[in-house]
Amino acid sequence: MAWTIDHTPHLGGTTRGIVAILAAVSLLSFSDALVKMSGDSFGLAQLVLLRSIVAAFLLALWLLPTQGRSGLRLTRPCWVWARSLCLAAMWLSYYAALPAMSFALAAACYYTAPAWMALLGRVFLRMTIGRRGWAAVALSLAGVLLAVSPSADRVTPVLLLPLAAAAFYALAGLITWSRCQAESPGAMALTLNLCLVCVAAAALLLLSLFQPGGAESFVLAIWPQLTLADWSLAFVLGCLLAVIATAVAKAYRVAPTPVVGVFDTAYLGFAAVWGLVFFGDAPTAREGLGIALIASSAILMSGNRPKRKDEYC
Repeated sequence: MAWTIDHTPHLGGTTRGIVAILAAVSLLSFSDALVKMSGDSFGLAQLVLLRSIVAAFLLALWLLPTQGRSGLRLTRPCWVWARSLCLAAMWLSYYAALPAMSFALAAACYYTAPAWMALLGRVFLRMTIGRRGWAAVALSLAGVLLAVSPSADRVTPVLLLPLAAAAFYALAGLITWSRCQAESPGAMALTLNLCLVCVAAAALLLLSLFQPGGAESFVLAIWPQLTLADWSLAFVLGCLLAVIATAVAKAYRVAPTPVVGVFDTAYLGFAAVWGLVFFGDAPTAREGLGIALIASSAILMSGNRPKRKDEYC
């Protein structure tokens, strides 16, 4: 998913934007499924580090010749780095949850982000939500309750991780919308990957210094020995991330934001497909209905155009 300021779309760009966002979310869900599959081979920080090094290198290789150094300068670097830190926290939280829960359920919890955007926007930016926005929030909450089917054995602390990922993503979206309007998508994408490299390296340093128990787990592993296939997978994930970042930026530049937001929810469908193909996790009827409600809330929210109170003046 992505969040960007609305603007006048390019002529005839709607179709290209839809194709770009569908390609992005299909590749993103495929990439996330690969991360879930590779939990036994990598450590979380190790995987994020290697993937982001590849993505940052490829983005720099593409952006420097086309935009030059001036095109990568940040207008408000502190806010861009704050946005990147929120997205880094989002990815770490989401990936930490994947080994312990079904892919479709993790995706459903993650796609509560539009509701989080509305609530956090109301708190921090004094946005008016309106009836349509509150209806979307209610639908999202109902969808999570249906998908999770709260019970003593299903409601665990791990469930909080994809919900936290959604909140971090929403906060990053609000920062992008309110503070990073003048930044180029390429500069923000490159900064994000540089931030991920720094965060992952810091996490590895802390893990090596304190050496917590459970070092064989995906989350706490420091640097498991990698095979050639593992190194190849890390390279593929980095390439996918570079393509995804480019496709998302293109989609939100050439098509109206509400239209792109609707097709962004296709991630939920792709996640259900990859979950079935790779892990044999077929959503139950209850989970399917919950996922449908969450997707409906995201679509409803994407057509809502919240404004800050000071914008009415």
